[in-house]
Amino acid sequence: MTASEPEHAGERPLIEEALDLLVYAPVGLLSSSLEDLSPASLPELAERGRGRVGRLLSNAQVVGRLTIAMGRRTVESELRRWRFRAEDPDTGATPARPPAVPAPAPPAPARRSGPAPDLAIPDYEALSASQVVRRLDGLGPSELEALYRHEAATRRRRTILHRVQQLLGREGTPGPNRPLA
Repeated sequence: MTASEPEHAGERPLIEEALDLLVYAPVGLLSSSLEDLSPASLPELAERGRGRVGRLLSNAQVVGRLTIAMGRRTVESELRRWRFRAEDPDTGATPARPPAVPAPAPPAPARRSGPAPDLAIPDYEALSASQVVRRLDGLGPSELEALYRHEAATRRRRTILHRVQQLLGREGTPGPNRPLA
């Protein structure tokens, strides 16, 4: 006789009793209110807990199967993209067409060589756009216009160009070819 077999006909196996007491009853207890709690309600609590754990496990299995299936499809798709066909000059196999390579990004705007013109912001060329924008509020219109012309001719950072337009009261979309007037 094993631990899971009943000793007498009609009795539940010891393992089921242990699961009821240690797993299902606590889960059932957590899912019920304290008013329903009594020593006689242990079987009902265990049944409630068994049902809840069963639903959770069933849901976890479904989600796990879906995740595995999606992962398998993704891996298979990637393998198909990289798989080689059978036609190489030496072995009679040729590689499949490699995946399309995106076109390279356009080059960054050319910077003028030589020192920067005398701008109202010290070390202007070394500053990031966010650092420049923080310093714009204290500049006058002629300084802003000089800075705009310099930025439009060199790095063309939209953040700076747009903020200068705002400060000058010209809220249109700035562009490197658009006159400041």
